[in-house]
Amino acid sequence: MLIDSHCHLDFEALSADIDGVMARAAAVGVTGMVTISTLVDNFSTYAAIAERFPNVWFSVGTHPHNADQELHIETDDLVRLSAHPRCIAIGEAGLDYFYDNAPRETQSIGLRRHIAAARITGLPLVIHSRAADEDM
Repeated sequence: MLIDSHCHLDFEALSADIDGVMARAAAVGVTGMVTISTLVDNFSTYAAIAERFPNVWFSVGTHPHNADQELHIETDDLVRLSAHPRCIAIGEAGLDYFYDNAPRETQSIGLRRHIAAARITGLPLVIHSRAADEDM
């Protein structure tokens, strides 16, 4: 059994040929996939993919590159959305100080909210970490 635990089936490169992607994955023995959220505001897209394909699940969260776009997302929002039966994780959240696509402070705020949501729900937390140990 092979599970792709971190894919982005909503990204254009994959979503444009989602049926082909799923067929090719099955042909090589991939029996399940977890499509990872990068924007909570795209929740309905992740849910629709997982509802369409019985071997796909999803997470709910904000990638650190998008942290400044989703400061309106609170811990309670993550908890509420994660109650969807096909949602199995919180994230992708974390810190990315290599690219610095979002201010470090907003990345930190977002990460803390995601950690709190994972603790409340008991769901795994999908972490993104790139050069996050560098001095600020």
